[in-house]
Amino acid sequence: MSQLITIIEKLSKSSPDAVYTPKLALDLESKNIFDYLYIETDIEKDYRKLLEEKKESKTIIFLSGSSGDGKSAIIGNNQKTYKDNYDTHIDATHSFRPDQTAIEALDEVFTHFKNGNKSLVVGINIGILLNFSREGSDEHYDIKNAITIYINDKEQSEKITFINFEDYPKFEMTDNAISSSFIHNLLNKITLQSSNNPFYSAFDEDLKNNIHTTVHQNFKLLGIEAIQSSIVELLVTIHLKYDQFLTTRGIIDFIYTVLKGPKLLIDQLFEDDTNAIIQNIRKEDPILYRTKQLDTFILERSSKKNDIELETFIEQFNTVCKEPMLRSNDPHTLIRTFFLFRKSECSSNYHKKFSEDYNDEATLEFIRLISANNSRSDNKLIINNFYKEMRKAIFSYANKHAPQLTEKNLFTFSYLNSYHICTQIKIQQDSEALKKITDTSINSFKCALKVNDHPIDTITISLSMYKMVLSINQGYRPNKHDRNSIIIFEELLEKISDKIKSTDVLVFMKEQNEITFTNNTDEIEVVEHVN
Repeated sequence: MSQLITIIEKLSKSSPDAVYTPKLALDLESKNIFDYLYIETDIEKDYRKLLEEKKESKTIIFLSGSSGDGKSAIIGNNQKTYKDNYDTHIDATHSFRPDQTAIEALDEVFTHFKNGNKSLVVGINIGILLNFSREGSDEHYDIKNAITIYINDKEQSEKITFINFEDYPKFEMTDNAISSSFIHNLLNKITLQSSNNPFYSAFDEDLKNNIHTTVHQNFKLLGIEAIQSSIVELLVTIHLKYDQFLTTRGIIDFIYTVLKGPKLLIDQLFEDDTNAIIQNIRKEDPILYRTKQLDTFILERSSKKNDIELETFIEQFNTVCKEPMLRSNDPHTLIRTFFLFRKSECSSNYHKKFSEDYNDEATLEFIRLISANNSRSDNKLIINNFYKEMRKAIFSYANKHAPQLTEKNLFTFSYLNSYHICTQIKIQQDSEALKKITDTSINSFKCALKVNDHPIDTITISLSMYKMVLSINQGYRPNKHDRNSIIIFEELLEKISDKIKSTDVLVFMKEQNEITFTNNTDEIEVVEHVN
């Protein structure tokens, strides 16, 4: 029986070890694989600091987040140290009896808290938090009210404190790139070549016993730094592009999926259909890229054309891996390998000739924009270019049925009896509003505009919204699949329309006919002419 496969099975979300339970938290002698994988995060540091600050006062601390974020593990890790000061309710989705709801269990916990001397820590998800504010007993109106104020305004009270996983993203911005030290550290811990690493010890023991499977190949591949970096980049990409939700438990189950096989990790990463994360990674499969060079490569492999440089690359790659992982007659696996190593040195560097084929310039530019907006002053040029694109898209979309109006800076805000009702407007970046924005999200940035010197409400630019702006400028017209982004864009146009409806000059356009109404206070001047 393979020791490595046995230990990797513990990473599966269906494994009994995957969920940190109150029993495990209290069993101080209990050890499992997650004790080794433990990585202290910023939220746990702040949580521990909060425990220390509040331990002399009777208080409630809500540690909130989504299922799988690691709330129970953080509470359990600190339970022994602070057991004299705090009672804990590790999982607020649970009840104490079969006939009791989670809300009723919380009522019971809070009653016990009020009758006792200790402070209280509650691990809770936002949904249950919201439900309790609505359905909890009126006996605990003070707690319900504090929850409502926090949910609506993010305001804390002196006696009830909230610490939320949403405020601690798993990704960070560094040098115009988004990365994740947490995921990097997790991958490193699993594959570290050390006797202190139970994964590597199991792998090494299996090799000594001549046990060698696809799982062992995948473990070896996952230990390569270039592959780890590409995996993190893929997770960043799907997080930005598809709003992929990433919890600690979800990431660990993803690692289990790419290791377990049955395919080589290079293919498993893009072909598995059971894992929610990989279902989005599949959309980024490099074999879906259509370029002349990649198509030619596939045709040449299918025709078994001799390629000495490729054969050298494959031979060197397999030598480093100490086994034949790549074959010249498998173009899909080769293209995925080139992709995973595209930013790294590998064998004879044959893969470098395809590096440009995988570039997603829009996503790269969006990441640069986030970095520029977060730093405020480092790169004003990229921000200014975005606002030019934004202005162009606004006019292009508003005047989609009469593009000639854009040349005159005319903005169509209504359409009546075949007439475009429009007026001349000036759209600019609202620099003063941007100075007041403190948000430093890595998923989006704020766009602040003013129309005819009148500020309008800021809007949030996500990756999908940014790509929508670029697409509109290239002549694309959104369809039902772009619904979320186009709703936001159309709301922006409505805000612009609201600012200009009281204008003194209206232009009615129908084909080549133009009628201008000018309000000079005392009288209305009408000018009609044919263009």
